[in-house]
Amino acid sequence: MARDKRSAPKPQLVKQASLSDGERRAMFRLFERYYADVTWPQFRADLAEKDAVFRFFAGGGGAPRLIGFSTIMRRRVALASGRRVVAIFSGDTVIAQEYWGEKFLQAAFFGYIARTKLQNPGTPVYWMLISKGYKTYMMMRRNFRSSYPAAAHATPPEALAAMQRFYADKFGDAYDPASGLIRFGQVKGAVRDGYADPGTADLAHPEIAFYLGKNPGYAEGVELACVAEIRFRDFPGHVLKYFVKPLAARPAPARPSPQLKPV
Repeated sequence: MARDKRSAPKPQLVKQASLSDGERRAMFRLFERYYADVTWPQFRADLAEKDAVFRFFAGGGGAPRLIGFSTIMRRRVALASGRRVVAIFSGDTVIAQEYWGEKFLQAAFFGYIARTKLQNPGTPVYWMLISKGYKTYMMMRRNFRSSYPAAAHATPPEALAAMQRFYADKFGDAYDPASGLIRFGQVKGAVRDGYADPGTADLAHPEIAFYLGKNPGYAEGVELACVAEIRFRDFPGHVLKYFVKPLAARPAPARPSPQLKPV
């Protein structure tokens, strides 16, 4: 589908419970364009456990078009050490292909995690993400320096404990803490052919090569469990990347030509 150039995509954060059946089905139709082996009952059940949903619309006018969404769950997790952390889990996420490479999803999600961290200033906050494709994994690695697993750094002990606790609680025996992989008995939405396969240049990237080595079964829907620590000291970089630079890149409005007045 051709991209609508009339306006930038508009984010909308809503409670999951407020979505109508028609809105849920519109999300499913977009999702199944890019993911195979996913059914409506499966998608509906997965959505029902989430707390909120980011939806993105383009086109403006009377009938804006849904071009993406990301589902969100937020939980408090008790670690074996007795410490409690906040976990933000990203569920089903999809963006229409004509909008790939844009940053509106990252900007909206940064706003959400920033608010969560500000609400919990003295508590560790972690973003939990599962990835069955290198693009999702690289979105985390490129935007969060303290994200794991990483090619060059071991996962810090508390981040490792938080992710193992969260994923074990959520996925049970499907999650293998030794490998960090989540294997479902029934495939849950493998990326369709042509959308997740890396190119030659991608294979030369050390982080992408690392991901493919960690999750060789990604094409069959195997997920890699990931985690990123949300830190105040990283916020200035996010603000610069998602808000300041896009504003600076906008073309200046045209100035009217000076009019010569008769003397």
